[in-house]
Amino acid sequence: MKPLFSSIIAALAVLSMVACGPKDDPVIAVTGITLSQTSISLEVGGKVSLTATVSPSDATDKTVTWTSSNSGVASVSGGVVTAAAEGTTTITASAGGKSAKCEVSVKRKVVDVTGVSLNKTDLTLNPGETFLLEATVSPSDATDKTVTWTSSNSGVASVSGGVVTATAEGTATVTATAGGKSAKCEVNVQHMVVDVTGISLNKTDLTLNPGGTFQLEATVSPSDATDKTVTWTSSDPSVVSVENGLVKAVSAGTATVTATAGGKSAKCEVNVQHMVVDVTGISLNKTDLTLNPGGTFQLEATVSPSDATDKTVTWTSSDPSVVSVENGLVKAVSPGYATVTATAGGKSARCEVTVQIPSSNEGYGYEDLK
Repeated sequence: MKPLFSSIIAALAVLSMVACGPKDDPVIAVTGITLSQTSISLEVGGKVSLTATVSPSDATDKTVTWTSSNSGVASVSGGVVTAAAEGTTTITASAGGKSAKCEVSVKRKVVDVTGVSLNKTDLTLNPGETFLLEATVSPSDATDKTVTWTSSNSGVASVSGGVVTATAEGTATVTATAGGKSAKCEVNVQHMVVDVTGISLNKTDLTLNPGGTFQLEATVSPSDATDKTVTWTSSDPSVVSVENGLVKAVSAGTATVTATAGGKSAKCEVNVQHMVVDVTGISLNKTDLTLNPGGTFQLEATVSPSDATDKTVTWTSSDPSVVSVENGLVKAVSPGYATVTATAGGKSARCEVTVQIPSSNEGYGYEDLK
């Protein structure tokens, strides 16, 4: 009986297993995700690999997806971040509804300076002279091509923005530096003063009317004199004034204008004459004129000569009740005849004006014309 009972029990167990089938494995959810870096800085074109760690380690689905908030700045594929352009972006790694972020900053690629050269490596100057040194930084696309200038002895030669100024006799080294690289120019300042030997003017005598001007020009010899500064004076500023060689006649009389440079001088005798240019004639743009009452016409007077001292014109009408005139503007008042006269410097010109009855004759009779 016992063997039979054991067989029955075993058969039942088999039947039970067949009926129930195999059991499913349990699903283990993702509880978190972390990145190997939470912030990185790259240059344009640079790359870095981020590693994502999913928790727990036995999570059922540990698949990680990667995204970039601005792929134009930096893209991501399989955790490899590639910098594309200057800016910032956020890389996100996600798994099982959990995520982790890494802030990425992309900056311009730094191109180091490899060398600096100057257009002059030695220079000889006189005190007061200047020379522009030009620095060339290599390569041409270096990130920072800023050049700083220094002088080993600014008391001999100073430098600013590449402009070397010779101060006193001696030697100095001017250095141009960019990106840790430098180039030098040896400057020799020699003691050489070229004295003025003479000065001349483009005029030695001059006649002007009051108010007239003339530009005197001084030539200092030799042309390479060290100091060619010219000073100007007038023996009588009430007659003649002078500034930078510009002579101005003030009043009738005579005065001497003197130009001085390096202890040498040249003179110009100036006569300011009292000269009145008389009016020789006057003419009008019209000598006869016909208007209706209320009509106007602008007479224009030409005074001769053009350089007459007083060209003031006065205007008169022989009959203001017929024609009025002001500053040459003729205005017809009522029918009749009148003469408008323009006078300047004792000379005169006339215009005969007829004020006619309007064609309608409205309000006018024969007696209105006399």
